[in-house]
Amino acid sequence: MTVVGATAVCLLAMLAVAQAILYVRDKEGAEAVAEAAVARSEAISLARRVAAEQASRIGQPPCSATDIDSLKEIAFRSSYMSDIGRIRDGRLVCSALWGRSRPYTLPAPSFSSGSIRLWHASDLLGSPYTGSNLIAQGDTFTVSSPSAFESLDPARSSSISIETKDRSFAFRTLSPSSRVGAPSLVQAQHCSGVADVCAFVTSPRHVVSELPSALLTTILAAGASVGLLLAFLLIKHRITARQTIQQRLVLALKRSEIELAYQPLRRIGTRELVGFEALSRWRPPGDDEIPPAVFVPIAHRLGLSPDLFRYVLARAMNDLAPALREHRNLYVSINAEPVDMAQECIVRYISSIADDFGVLPEQIRIEITEREELVSATAKSNMQALSVLGYRFLIDDFGTGSANFSHLAQSPFRGIKIDRMFVAAINEDSPLRPVLPGMYRIARELGLDVIAEGVETEEQDLQLYRIAPEAIGQGWHYGRPLSTKDALAAIQVG
Repeated sequence: MTVVGATAVCLLAMLAVAQAILYVRDKEGAEAVAEAAVARSEAISLARRVAAEQASRIGQPPCSATDIDSLKEIAFRSSYMSDIGRIRDGRLVCSALWGRSRPYTLPAPSFSSGSIRLWHASDLLGSPYTGSNLIAQGDTFTVSSPSAFESLDPARSSSISIETKDRSFAFRTLSPSSRVGAPSLVQAQHCSGVADVCAFVTSPRHVVSELPSALLTTILAAGASVGLLLAFLLIKHRITARQTIQQRLVLALKRSEIELAYQPLRRIGTRELVGFEALSRWRPPGDDEIPPAVFVPIAHRLGLSPDLFRYVLARAMNDLAPALREHRNLYVSINAEPVDMAQECIVRYISSIADDFGVLPEQIRIEITEREELVSATAKSNMQALSVLGYRFLIDDFGTGSANFSHLAQSPFRGIKIDRMFVAAINEDSPLRPVLPGMYRIARELGLDVIAEGVETEEQDLQLYRIAPEAIGQGWHYGRPLSTKDALAAIQVG
């Protein structure tokens, strides 16, 4: 074989390996979306059953004022439910959302199973319900949130269909936002082990020619076939390990395996303890700890970010609520992604959690990561509603992403968390050295709270004491992340 021929064979092998890796990634991505869709279906089904059982125990005349108030309470506290109401003689007569309304006659249901009857939104023309399913059992009906499945595929590039196992009926279908041309596709499916439901996912299949030119050049310039084989095996191992983490993360949330640690927040000028940031810690049984930098992005990719946010908030309230009730000047910060705030029922959920634990709204701070621009109108509306109620939002890692002060001045954010790279620069001969003092001055003029994160040394603390005494400091210099027991002890010390 000539040199040219050997080179051509090697290049073709490189491209084949690269295409194989892309296929594995796309296939496993589609499988992860299918698994998340089934998990969400099971969660919605459970929420519906719980809400219906609670409604059956109200014990008041159906659609009376007391009954409707009780339905409102159930709807307010229920995850993934947008409404719950009563049926009489085949007609919708009242609900938590609409109160007593003009009776709406239901057509024949699209699907029946035992005492369960289901209608698609398209079956309910002229009703108040669009974009969701209505399910009736006895004299009670529930309506799931239209956005209950939207976070499963944030890029909205996949087609997702939730169906019976024999594919005779589709409960919910989500179409991709756009699909240019007719690319190759990968398909995946996953079925529930506890219900007659499967998720069928179709996602775009990426090809080597779509890779960035620099990466493609690197692939073509890589080593010989042995090196290529080794690279493929390493990448395949990494993808397989990642898939294993994905499966374990779903179970970890169900089994409450994720623990929280609480890092102290102290006023720089006085050293006064003002609160804690709740940090997720995941150590699977019998294994090494998996850092948040690994599992948080996976949760986002799987559409589990909203579930992780709810989990952390509820766990933090369970751990710290008694101390927060005793010390009203303290607060706890919870990390969130923009997609977490885009949930239709998030305002009700956060308010319900705070009420249940007797915690004031201002004792819950929500730190929104700046890695992803806040563009969702629903997220902005929910944040504004929560801000009006007294909950405070801060931008995390400020200065490393898309947010700026003009953006903050027109948004519900009440503070910024200055990224650690600017803290590290205040004692160095660095072009970044004047950035933190400038940020602090402008933030104070806008009436914003300021947190400086990553304070590790006494020298950094002394500089911050001089230039930002009213700011809040966070970092190992003020305290390492603490267990719940140690955090409660720290509160008593002050």
